[in-house]
Amino acid sequence: MEEEEDSDKEDSFIKKIFSCCIEKKRGELEIIQDETDRDYRIFSKSKMIFENDLSVFPTNMIRPEEKNKIIFTKDGIVEYIKNLQELVFPVIYNDNSIKLSKRNYSDIDEKLPLIRCEIIKHKIYFTEVPTIQEMINAIRYPESRKKWDKNVKEYKILGKIKKDAEIVRTVTSKQLSVIPEKEFYDKRIGIFKDNIYYLFSSSIPNINYPVNNNYDRAKNIMSIMVIKEDDDNFYIDCFNQIDVNINLPIEFIEANLLNKVNTFCDKYFEFLNILK
Repeated sequence: MEEEEDSDKEDSFIKKIFSCCIEKKRGELEIIQDETDRDYRIFSKSKMIFENDLSVFPTNMIRPEEKNKIIFTKDGIVEYIKNLQELVFPVIYNDNSIKLSKRNYSDIDEKLPLIRCEIIKHKIYFTEVPTIQEMINAIRYPESRKKWDKNVKEYKILGKIKKDAEIVRTVTSKQLSVIPEKEFYDKRIGIFKDNIYYLFSSSIPNINYPVNNNYDRAKNIMSIMVIKEDDDNFYIDCFNQIDVNINLPIEFIEANLLNKVNTFCDKYFEFLNILK
């Protein structure tokens, strides 16, 4: 009985998130099995409003400021990421394995810095070399991510939009002693093209989800991870632009950024090394 009540509450909560594009009754959620053999709920595409057949997200899940900047098809997202990679980012730090750089703005948000982090990881580090899919799974799926990333307090895939696109709720732990716990609701998609994996996410509009008074709301303007490999190395390229609703001096952010990235990498690669 309690499990049924919890399920009813969760369905009601998710319905609020999708309410602008779905008229959902209980039982209209379908179950699919993705490439990792995980079962997730997927909302019927007939109940969603997409820009066109190639669109990966319903129109109401795209924020106004990003609508005219990114074409939300798989090819459009990949093209946007490739264009980011071609931009000049002034370097903050570079030790040949980690390179940090920053632009003062992006084309989507002109007020907040866009941080880029490029990582090279030698395959010789691993006892048994992971696949790119395993590397992505350690980031993407809650049962793996919560085992190693202590910055993530709560993490859940709320529902699938399509097989490779989903809505995710994340609550981050307190950061840098001055940033309280933050709650994010993001749309996310994974794209594998030309032997390169692209993971893109950004927040859905505020109107799509209820206000939770337990946490401060934050906005993921964009979060991107690109992974590719050759015979000797993995190459990871990340872009992050986040609004945590706190006016922090950029000097403070830069001063703490390297330590944060080093900690993330240490925990991430340590987990991948013991995965098998």
